[in-house]
Amino acid sequence: MEFDFGSVIGKIKPVHGVNNAARQTDYGPLLPAFADLHVPFSRLHDTGGPYGGCHYVDIANVFPDFSAAPDDPASYDFTLTDCYIRPLVEADIKVMYRLGTTIEHEPKKYRIYAPSDPEKWADVAEHIVRHYNDGWADGFRWNILYWEIWNEPDGLNPACEPNGCPNWIGTAEDYYRLYSLTANRIKRLHPEVKVGGYSSCYILGKFDNGRWEAGDASYFTDFLRYISAEETKAPLDFFTWHGYLGQRYLEKIEIESRFVDETLNRYGFTKTERIDAEWNINICDVETDDRRTQYYINYRNEKGASHCAAALFEMQRCPVDAAMFYETQLWKAYGCLFHVPSLQPTKTYFAFQQFGELYALGKWCGCAREGFVYACAATDGKTDMLAFANIGTQEATVKLDFRNLHGNHAALLLCDRDHDYEVVGNGEIFSGITLPPYSFATIRVS
Repeated sequence: MEFDFGSVIGKIKPVHGVNNAARQTDYGPLLPAFADLHVPFSRLHDTGGPYGGCHYVDIANVFPDFSAAPDDPASYDFTLTDCYIRPLVEADIKVMYRLGTTIEHEPKKYRIYAPSDPEKWADVAEHIVRHYNDGWADGFRWNILYWEIWNEPDGLNPACEPNGCPNWIGTAEDYYRLYSLTANRIKRLHPEVKVGGYSSCYILGKFDNGRWEAGDASYFTDFLRYISAEETKAPLDFFTWHGYLGQRYLEKIEIESRFVDETLNRYGFTKTERIDAEWNINICDVETDDRRTQYYINYRNEKGASHCAAALFEMQRCPVDAAMFYETQLWKAYGCLFHVPSLQPTKTYFAFQQFGELYALGKWCGCAREGFVYACAATDGKTDMLAFANIGTQEATVKLDFRNLHGNHAALLLCDRDHDYEVVGNGEIFSGITLPPYSFATIRVS
C-alpha cells in the first residue's frame, strides 16, 4: 500500500457519529469515556427506553394530548428531553432531532399511525424547534441544526417484521404530504436550520444471490418527485438512509451510497447532504438458529469491532457526508460501546476512538484496500496516521510505502482478541505490518 502524506485529498468526514448517548440514566450526564470519544453527532431516535421511555424526544411524548393547542406551552412536556439533550450540547456534540416516533415491533401498534391532522402535527414540530433554538416555553438557544422528519416510513420486511410495519401505518403519499408540510413550515420560520428525512430502511430494495442491488426504488423516487413538484415542493437539506452490514461484506456501503448519490443528482438534489443515519455490523459466524443473539455477541468483540473500523474507512472513501452508528444506549442490545454492568469499553469502542484520532488530524490522505485489509490515512502537517482493519479470518501481511512523512518515529497500536488498542511497538518507520485475524491497528508517525 502506498500513502503520500504530502498530498491532501480533502477533509476527514464526521462519519463516526452515533445514535443517542451512553449514560447510566437517560436524564443524567454522559459516561466520561463516551464523552472522551468526542463523537461529532448524536441522532435522537428510539431514545430513552421502549416507546421512547414515554417521556423522551417523540412527538407523542413531548406533546402527549394531540387535541391540545400547539401554541400553548402548557401542552408540552419537554422536561426529560431537555435533560437528555443538555449534556450533548455541553459536550459540543451536534444533535439530529428525529421528529416522529420510536419503532414498534409488537403486535399492537400505538403511535406509528400517520397523523390524523398533518398540518397540526407540523405546527407541533415547529414549536419543538422554537423551544430548543428560540427559547420558547422556557426553552433554550442551542442551535440544533438537523431536524429529521419521521423514521423508516418505507420499512417492511415480512421476514423480519411478522407483526407488520413497525414505523409507519399510512400510505406513501401520507408520508410525502407530512414531510412537505413540516419541512416547509420549519424552514419558513427557521431558515437557518436543516430539514430532511426519511431514514429509508431498504434504500436498495433488492437482495439477490447474496448481494444487495438496486431494485424497486419507487418509494424513494416518488418522494423526490413529490417534493420537486411545484404544488408540493419542499426543501431537502439532507437525505438519510440506514445501512446494516454483514460479515466481510462492506461493499454494501459503496453500493448504497453511490445509488443514493446518483439518484439525488438525477432529481436535482445535488447539494443535499448524504447521511447514513443508522448502521451496524450483523455477523453470525457460527451455526445457530438464533442469529440475532450472535449479532449482539459480535457487536462487542474483535469481529464486530474490526468490521466497524473498516466500515468507517469505507464511508470516508464513498459519497457519505456523515453517519450515525446504531447504537450507544447501555440498556439496548445494539448499545455495544460499553460492557454492562462493568461500563468498561468494548473493542468496538476503540474503533470509534481510532477514527476519532483520524478526524482530529483533519486532512485526508487516502484510503486503500488489499483483500480483507482496509486502510485510511490522515495528517495535520505534523503528525501522520495510518489506520488499518483486517476483517478476514486469517492473519494478513501488508507492505507499506510512505511518502512525505512529517516525522521519523513510529508508534504501533493494536486491537485484536488479546489487545485493547494499546501500544505494541515503537521505533523507526515500519516497512510492513502483519495484522491478526479480526483486528485493527494504527501507525502514528511524529
